[in-house]
Amino acid sequence: MTSKEDRKLMPDFSQIRNPDVAHERSDMDVRVIARFAIILVMAAVLIHILLWGLFHYFEERQVRSEPLSSPLARERRQLPPEPRLQGAPGHEESPITEMEKFRLHEDQLLNGYGWVDQKGSVVRIPIEEAKKRLLQKGLPVRQ
Repeated sequence: MTSKEDRKLMPDFSQIRNPDVAHERSDMDVRVIARFAIILVMAAVLIHILLWGLFHYFEERQVRSEPLSSPLARERRQLPPEPRLQGAPGHEESPITEMEKFRLHEDQLLNGYGWVDQKGSVVRIPIEEAKKRLLQKGLPVRQ
């Protein structure tokens, strides 16, 4: 089919009018919208120019104050605060030696006698001795 044949098959709607359905011509004022768009573009350009000037001001100020250097390039003379990580400067003990000292201290606490609170007469006894006494005495039971 050609376009002429399509037109012949289509009904003619040009005569139909509905006065209740229309758009309002007074709702939008094109001049106000155009003014707003122009002011918005001018404000954006002004802000970009001000920011460009501010960045150049900061750049000049930084160049005048001191040359740029990497924080990693500076020598660090201060030790980090406690507790220091293993392998960090100021922590010269190896992790294995540190673990052995910790286990020796824990073994002495578990297998030795000592005061917990001398004023309150509280002592620490070896764990094996505490187990034997607990079996002999038994645990307290509610009546």
